Amino acid sequence: MTEHTKTDDKVAANVNSDSSFQSSRSESIEDYENNHYASDYNGDAPELHSAPHVSRRSSYNQDKSNVGISLHRTRTSATDATTHDPAFEVDFTEQDKKNPRAWPIWYKGLVIGTISFGTTTIVLYSTSYTSAIPGLESTFGIADTTGILGLTTYMIGMAVGSLILAPLSEMYGRRPVYLISLFLFMILTLPAALAPNIEAILISRFFGAFAASAMISNAPGSVNDVVEEDYRALAFSIWSIGPMNGPVIGPVVGGFVFEYLGWRWTTWIVTIVSGVAWVVVSSIPETYAPSILRARAAKKRKETGDDRYWCRYDETMGFFELLKINLSRPFSLAFTEPIL
Repeated sequence: MTEHTKTDDKVAANVNSDSSFQSSRSESIEDYENNHYASDYNGDAPELHSAPHVSRRSSYNQDKSNVGISLHRTRTSATDATTHDPAFEVDFTEQDKKNPRAWPIWYKGLVIGTISFGTTTIVLYSTSYTSAIPGLESTFGIADTTGILGLTTYMIGMAVGSLILAPLSEMYGRRPVYLISLFLFMILTLPAALAPNIEAILISRFFGAFAASAMISNAPGSVNDVVEEDYRALAFSIWSIGPMNGPVIGPVVGGFVFEYLGWRWTTWIVTIVSGVAWVVVSSIPETYAPSILRARAAKKRKETGDDRYWCRYDETMGFFELLKINLSRPFSLAFTEPIL
């Protein structure tokens, strides 16, 4: 009887100990959740969090009616990439006609040909000038070294303009940059055609090349916008037919024009061709996907009045900060990247 009594007392002690442990554990869980919910709620309304939050109240000896679930999510804005609601993301749909990668193959070829023609016009002006140098020397009484400066200033303008104007396509898209640069190029050929002295020619050619450089630096980006990786090499080969042959076509065309029409017409021809290029390039739509989606998201927000619509390319920085980064990047790459 004594052994049984001791055994019963030991079991009773274990049960009491286990009950005490379970009771203390329940109280700890309840205290934690009370503190947790107290931090989640402010007054009568729940705080909104950026991601859904699920919490559960549970304790021993409680029925299912005591289990609570809380879902919290903030209202997103178009400028905060960390709190965007996926349900309001603006993106291309399947077979979207605005998606450059979904365009028909014939239309992609037309776009590439148009970009190639516009680029050829810029390169044509660089070398057609060499055919007019004898006429410049006889008209203005200058030496060969002074006459060749027109080609030098054109190349410098292209180099400087590419560093400054090329990044603008990442902010505003390809099409606006093309149209503005081609129009300025066309206008800046007029002083060279009507120049009363060699200084006017040199200055106008520098600024004309400065404006036209955006066409050359951004054209490869446009080709990449419309083609997939499997056809990229073929697309670049087709596009490069114009720019690569422009330096060859320029002296040939300039030579015939200079012989029959005079040296000023070497520039007038470029003015006419650049005007045609401006009209043709203006007929193609935007090809830069981030620019298309940003414009579409902004339009959706404006039409619905709901700021939750967003796209993954929305900018979170201010204009001048973004401009500083885009304009400094080419210089940073030029001086810090190793040449392999």
